[in-house]
Amino acid sequence: MKPLAGPLAGYRVIDLGMIFAGPLVATHLSDLGAEVIKIEHPRGDDVRTTGRSKNGRGLWWCVSSRNKRLVSVNIGKPQGAEVARRLVRTADVFIENFRPGRMKQWGLDYATLSAQNPGLVMLHISGYGQTGPYQGRPGMGTLAEAFSGFAHITGERDGPPTLPSIPLADGVASLTGTYAVLAALLAREKNGGIGDEIDLSLYEPLLSLLGSMVIDYDQLKHVTARRGNRSTWTVPRNAYRTRDQKWVAVSSAANSIAPRLFRAIGREDYAIDPTLATNELRLKRVDEIDGEIAKWVAAHTLEEVLARFHEYDVVAGPIYDVAQIFTDPQVAHRQTLVEVEDAALGKVKIQNVVPRFTRNPGRVRWLGKAEIGADTGEVLEELGYSSEDIARLEAGGVIKTASGETNRR
Repeated sequence: MKPLAGPLAGYRVIDLGMIFAGPLVATHLSDLGAEVIKIEHPRGDDVRTTGRSKNGRGLWWCVSSRNKRLVSVNIGKPQGAEVARRLVRTADVFIENFRPGRMKQWGLDYATLSAQNPGLVMLHISGYGQTGPYQGRPGMGTLAEAFSGFAHITGERDGPPTLPSIPLADGVASLTGTYAVLAALLAREKNGGIGDEIDLSLYEPLLSLLGSMVIDYDQLKHVTARRGNRSTWTVPRNAYRTRDQKWVAVSSAANSIAPRLFRAIGREDYAIDPTLATNELRLKRVDEIDGEIAKWVAAHTLEEVLARFHEYDVVAGPIYDVAQIFTDPQVAHRQTLVEVEDAALGKVKIQNVVPRFTRNPGRVRWLGKAEIGADTGEVLEELGYSSEDIARLEAGGVIKTASGETNRR
């Protein structure tokens, strides 16, 4: 039996996204087998020059644009917007993350597109959503991490609010956007083939992950503060430095875990102390407890710490840097990293597709292509454009093909 091409094989997605949130939704869908056509400006997508590069090739682009066919179109030109409309007429999903209102200016709003393609699912991602007093403000992941309350509760107690060093808000929004698209496609099957329009802000998905922060304030007027690596409801929970300058993370959310940890570090007195029997009680002595654990961990290597904690069934694990991830046997066994062959870079390892499907798995088929407009000619031919039409559009700076030069303004 021929292996299937992923659970979303047969679906077509048009990716008109910028930077990360929108394009990452399309990446997730492409990993699961959907055909994704990414529209980028003839000057090239900004991610091509974001982050580190090798031999002139943007490595972040290789990851975020994997599995995508590339069409280079200037949709700010009327003929370019028409190319996009013709593409969307063939699609199941259309993803964009420009400022609200921009799609309508280009004739790419949902009302226009769904009149020609009633089954279309259109996903909008913006900083603050498509409605409200902030809808027109520029919104990037950094602002969402700040606005959502995430940065305020992240960092050391006496330190400043801490922004993540990765596009976290974009990543969280992309996962939310992915399941929203899948839900809309499922609903379409039940609603006579009629699609839907989805409005997703960058800040709301991140806010939704912040646990009881909102209800704590609503009911108790409690404002969550920064606590470093400690938890407000479980003790012990922290990161501890080992003798060989590595780090280990410990969690004891269940009360049964703490006594095992105390015994592992030789503190039987703590393990049987009734005043340390619950997280609520242990919170009262958190500095003392953390100090004892930190002192014991600091006297041992990471290997020794993990072996001891494993012996006592303590919930703990190493805090890895990326080099350690590459050498871990669990990562190797699970194929958490997958090796992909690239014409320019050779063998390249990137994160594998998640989750895993037994019968119909997704896969990384290729990395983000190096050439701007790598598939422009082929895709436009599929839409019915003649070679003369394509040449004329390219000469006018509307499109760029891999083999041609665009007259840029």
